[in-house]
Amino acid sequence: MKKGLKLVLVLITIMATFSFPAAFNQHSSGVVYASRRAISLKEGKRLLKKAGYASELDFAKIRSKSKKKTVIVTQPGIHGKDIITLRPKGKYVKIHVIFGSTYGGHFSKISIGLPHNKTVRR
Repeated sequence: MKKGLKLVLVLITIMATFSFPAAFNQHSSGVVYASRRAISLKEGKRLLKKAGYASELDFAKIRSKSKKKTVIVTQPGIHGKDIITLRPKGKYVKIHVIFGSTYGGHFSKISIGLPHNKTVRR
């Protein structure tokens, strides 16, 4: 009885060893695709310059970051405050910018002549 149980356990172990790595191989290959990676501050600044928002990058900080979106807050000028959302979509990144001012002690939206939405290649 013990020999039969040992044989079954050995067979299960061998099957598990050879079947599980194949199942996990596609994600454990060490390859990280750009669309599955969160956007860093450095990459975000590069993408914003590419989209034409170079003048809005003073004192940029990341407010939040995930694989689905990165939110960057900048302070262009004395009372300026911009909230920039970067959303990766495959090879591209959708950019949404809220231009604002903190003049008077509170945030208010302003228009500065730049587009609020753009899409750039990652």
